[in-house]
Amino acid sequence: MTYDRMRAHSATAVLLPYWTFWEASAGGATFRTEREGMLADVVAALGDAGASVVWQGLIDSSETGEAAAREIEDSGADVVLVVQSMAVPPTYTTAALDRLLELPVVVWAAQRGTTLRPEFDAWDITRMGATVGTPMLTNVLGRQGRPYELIVGAQDDGTTLDDVVRAVRAGAVARAVGRARIARVGVPIAGYACVDVDGDHLNRATGIELVSVHPAEIRNLYREATDIDGLEAEVAAAFDVEVEDADVRTRSLRLAAALERLDREQAFDAGAMNCHVQEIRFGDEPGITPCFGLGRETTRGIPWTCAGDVVTAVAMLVVKRLSGAALYHEVEAIDFDTGEVVLANSGEHDLNWCTDGTRPRLQLNPWFASDAMTGASAWFELPSGPATLVGFTPHHTEPSGFRLIAAEGDVTARSFPDSPSVGGAFRFSGEEPVEKVWQRWVEAGVNHHSAAGPGRFADQVAAIARFLRIGFRRVS
Repeated sequence: MTYDRMRAHSATAVLLPYWTFWEASAGGATFRTEREGMLADVVAALGDAGASVVWQGLIDSSETGEAAAREIEDSGADVVLVVQSMAVPPTYTTAALDRLLELPVVVWAAQRGTTLRPEFDAWDITRMGATVGTPMLTNVLGRQGRPYELIVGAQDDGTTLDDVVRAVRAGAVARAVGRARIARVGVPIAGYACVDVDGDHLNRATGIELVSVHPAEIRNLYREATDIDGLEAEVAAAFDVEVEDADVRTRSLRLAAALERLDREQAFDAGAMNCHVQEIRFGDEPGITPCFGLGRETTRGIPWTCAGDVVTAVAMLVVKRLSGAALYHEVEAIDFDTGEVVLANSGEHDLNWCTDGTRPRLQLNPWFASDAMTGASAWFELPSGPATLVGFTPHHTEPSGFRLIAAEGDVTARSFPDSPSVGGAFRFSGEEPVEKVWQRWVEAGVNHHSAAGPGRFADQVAAIARFLRIGFRRVS
């Protein structure tokens, strides 16, 4: 299996603004050479840290800014990083940025060096002038209402570089989310207003396109999915298979193949399905729930939710692109004595959580054991470590109408071997009682579903919200 869309690729254009005005006081033409070297060093460091630089250049006039924008448009960049190292007229840079309105902007106030020497003079002021050039630019961006992320630190500081890479990744994810196509298969379960959203409203606020897919299309693709030899080999290699009924295995794999084809042919980035309809679960065929297929697509990089939950599909997309893994889940119950909550779901999974060597098992889905035929689902316990929960929802207090919500914590080492689906125990960060934090989580606006991913990345979720011009609430 090729997980080719687990994370945003962070295709980055790197601009270093430059002003020839200072050459007279900073060593003549050698100053340009020094700044070109600084740009080359930054680009090399970004590459080593995992960012993909698709364009780089000095911007020394409005004309070069405009020319750079044309080249950046052709480069496929998803985010612009402005390395502000000196005082420069901001119109040089905005000449580029004004043509690149769809691209998120990260500004790095990158000082050349960390220490001020006793002989600090005019040359140092010019050479170390990030604190002058940065507000020249950000003032104008603020006047325009242009969102940006600001990182401050020395050029050769590793912690600062990590912050820059995280900001760039957040920008790339925001760009991907703002262009996303999300499949909506059928309509939500009757009465589930908490998972639904007006597609036009969502599109106007974020750029996300909801695409309606009739459940009959899933059934038709299932009927055409007759060659599953490759999928059988994939499952045998990845799972301990405990599904003995060959018909169940075949139906589950054919339904997974149908979803893969749907995503491929319609270029979906995520999806939400209500399978509890005649064309899928309740008909003669497929006649099972598609939980294995939903999890397989999530593993492949195209996260899917159940119950027709399109709002949590957005949260899943954010988490998947940021962390590489996303578990669709509910907070099932609270252990008031230990401060933990239980995360579980109705059968969805993401094998990218299995980084500790865990081998999942493929089982009959316990939630639907009373069905005429019970589909397959994955089971494993989440490995312990830092994790972040993310929700997305319409909210009346936000000018945009929408809000992202994030809470950091840890998956603990506690085991629930009899839990029916993928999950584990989670403890929110901080010292407050778990019920108080969970109460704030609910009051922030989440529905009963959310997305979990490995690592702590609430700050990046906040940056994505700013880039998308929607609200954000951090729960701690």
